[in-house]
Amino acid sequence: MRYLLLLAVLLLSGCGTVKFTPTEYPLRDGLIAPMPVHGEVHVTNAQSQTGPVIVYSYSGSKLSSDLHSITEVMVQQTTKEIAKASIPADGSAKSIELKVNSLLSKYAGFHWNSHLSFEARLGNGEVVTMTVPHTSGLLAQDLNGCIAESVMKLLNEPRVRAYLAQ
Repeated sequence: MRYLLLLAVLLLSGCGTVKFTPTEYPLRDGLIAPMPVHGEVHVTNAQSQTGPVIVYSYSGSKLSSDLHSITEVMVQQTTKEIAKASIPADGSAKSIELKVNSLLSKYAGFHWNSHLSFEARLGNGEVVTMTVPHTSGLLAQDLNGCIAESVMKLLNEPRVRAYLAQ
């Protein structure tokens, strides 16, 4: 009877939700082509939702985060990548409001596949929406890497580059 109780405790210890704190996954140089940027760029977090969302669930294991924190990592990384890739020139200030709407990773047999959906509202009123896929052999890298890949896709998007060059 004691062994059954011990087995039940061990099996249940794998269940439950663990908090995932997103962090920046660095992009290597050259993934974002140099670009003219006319004026100072302000990137802000437009996601107000701070309640928990599940970013991974498989076989009783769950990771949760919140969309505001995920967006904040994307905002910080976008700001850094603009600074690295920009060829600065005089011009009026530019703004980009980011809002991550979802991030979810799924296990796919020895690797994970994630998707991040976001919108970027440019200061000229244009809204760029994207869903970016990412794959990795490590779960944390899959989630954080998906944020980084979303930054890369955003800053290589022709509409964003044209706006920053105005």
